[in-house]
This record gives sequence, C-alpha cells and structure tokens, in this order.
Amino acid sequence: MPYPPDSDTTDPNDAPLCTTEPTGHQDDRSPGWSRRARTGSAVTAVAALAALGGGTVAHAAPAQTAQVASAPLLVGQTTSKTPVHTVSPGDSLWAVAQRHGVAVDELMRWNDLSGAALLMPGQKLRLFGGAAPAAAPPEQTAPPAEDPPRKEHVVRPGDSLWSISQARSVSVQSLLDGNDLTVNSLLRPGQRLSVAAPAPATVRTAEAPAPERAEKPASAPERAVGDTFLGRTYEDGVVDSANRHHDELASRPVPSREEMRRLVHDTAVQMGVDPALALAHAHQESGFDHRAVSPADAVGAMQVIPDAGDWASGLVGRELDLLDPQDNVTAGVAIIRQLGRAAPSTDVAIAAYYQGLHGVEKYGMYDDTKQYVKSVKSHRKRFGP
Repeated sequence: MPYPPDSDTTDPNDAPLCTTEPTGHQDDRSPGWSRRARTGSAVTAVAALAALGGGTVAHAAPAQTAQVASAPLLVGQTTSKTPVHTVSPGDSLWAVAQRHGVAVDELMRWNDLSGAALLMPGQKLRLFGGAAPAAAPPEQTAPPAEDPPRKEHVVRPGDSLWSISQARSVSVQSLLDGNDLTVNSLLRPGQRLSVAAPAPATVRTAEAPAPERAEKPASAPERAVGDTFLGRTYEDGVVDSANRHHDELASRPVPSREEMRRLVHDTAVQMGVDPALALAHAHQESGFDHRAVSPADAVGAMQVIPDAGDWASGLVGRELDLLDPQDNVTAGVAIIRQLGRAAPSTDVAIAAYYQGLHGVEKYGMYDDTKQYVKSVKSHRKRFGP
C-alpha cells in the first residue's frame, strides 16, 4: 500500500506501518475521486465479471499465485475451428480468447505465454493444443493486414480510457495508439476520439444470463470489510469509507485478473517503468484483484489509499479515480516511478511502496516490510524476461 511522501509513522513499538493511516487523514474527508466514484457514469462492460470473494482482503499479505479463470462460452457460441489467429493492433489475450471462444489459460498454455506477454501485430497464436503452426515460406508471406475501420467517440463527463474501451469493445492500448494519447492524458468533455471498430461478434441464439450474485448469509456481518488488519484496529471513518468503496466496486463491471495484469504491464511500458517491477507490486498487493479493498481503505489492484491517490494525481497532472481500473493502475505505477527516483536504492523504493519513504528513512524497514521487499523482488524475477 503506497503512502504519500509526508506520511509519518507511529512509534516503532506500535503496529506495523503498513496498517497505519498517513498523517493528516480526516475521517470525513471525501477525495475528488471518491466523490466521482459515487456519482460517475455507468460502465458498459463486455468482459465476464470475476466472482467476488467474501471476507476481509489482507492487501499486504503475500498474495497466492493468481489463477486465471477459464472464460465461459456465451450461449450459442462454439469453439472456433480456426487453427491460427493473427494478432491485430490492440489485441490482448483476453480479447483473442473471447473472440474465438477459448479460455485465456488455454491460449497461454498452447502458445507458451505468460499473462504479461506483449502481443505484437502479425504474431501468430494457435487456437488449439496441437503443434505450433509452421512458419510460411517467405514467398507465401501474407500481405500486411489493412487497418480496421474506425468510428468516433465524443467524450462525456465521467468518461475514462477504461470506460470508453469497455463501451466500445476495444483495448485501452488501441485508444492510446489511435489518438496519440498516453495514460496520463486528460480527457475533456466534447473531445473526439478515433475508435477502431470491434471485430464482428459471434452470433448468439440467446442473450447470455447475467452473473448471479451470491446471497448474503443471514449471519454475515453488515460490513464486508472488517476493521482489523495485522493486529491494528482502524477508525470507523476509515472502515466506513473502505466499505463504501467495496460496495461500489462490487456493483461495477471490473476486469478479470488477466486483464488487470495486462493493464499493469502496458501502463508501466507507457510510463517508462520496468513492467516486471509493476507486475510484482500488483501481484503482491492484490493478486491483480481490482475488487480488493483493505481495512485501511487501500483500493483496487495496486492497493492505493485515498491520500496516495491524491499525491499520484499531482504526479500525473490530472485527477485519478481509484475505482477506475486504468486510473488505479496509473496511480500505482506513477508512485512506483516517483519512489524509484527519490529512494537511494531499489530495495528502499520497494519498501517505501509498503511502508512509506518517510517511514523507512525514519525508522528503517520493519520485519514485515523486509518480507514484502523479498516477495516483490522474487515476483519481479518471475515476471521478468
């Protein structure tokens, strides 16, 4: 969980700093991104929703290896018989899997890819478990694919790169590439964006049923997010805010873990941060679960608290909505980038994301911080080339 640079810590004998709110936090404070989250526009999603796990999310505990859920086939959809898919600009593993009615984990396994793999236009992906497609002789090389037709989207108040990408069934990267934007770009109402027309969807004989929500047991507590983490009990105002954010995320379409992993990778590349390091932080913080909310009100896949979100907004020059997947990742990556510039070493920069740079400099790394650094460095090796 990242802290802004002026965050202080409690006495070293108190609870671990990762569970301590930054100095100056006010319980009745309503950050701009939080206000917009409660009043913002709805997001139209085409991706299947990941099931929401019950109980308190322990954001700072070492995350278990994320399991990529198999993508269910839509009603009337059948597995593609096409043996090979040629990657087009803006394609992601998720988009290819959905287009051909196969599971993301199978697509990764058949092509020996990781979730962080960067797909290149023209790359061939096999859509079955047999031998890899043979390379075509030079004289049989197919001509370059024509650019897909494009449409126009007029930005409305509350729009974000992520919400537009979901409403238009395109990737965030496609929006960036097609409009000379970066993840830091500020979208203005009335701005016109060029959007690639999505590939024709497979004809369905019936609408796919909406995912069912699990009924809350009668004995379940009123608040989904508890008030205690690592032995520290949080104030009611902080926990109430965490539960509001939890409920808001539970009512929104969110990316799958695989899609979040892709967002982290691509955002890090766009912002000049080592993608393996960004992926390592996100995996450690939340296991790429964007619905994760901790008792400290750390939100989303990168587990950013509101004060740190305000700091990140200043770093990128625009207001970030931590409930929006792309903005949440942008905040986390911006903080990683800034800590990398300010800290005297990589270990201190990693520790500062968890404990706060001021806390590390003043008290040194706590035992749990040292474990956090060790885990992130291990994940970084796994996500690296």
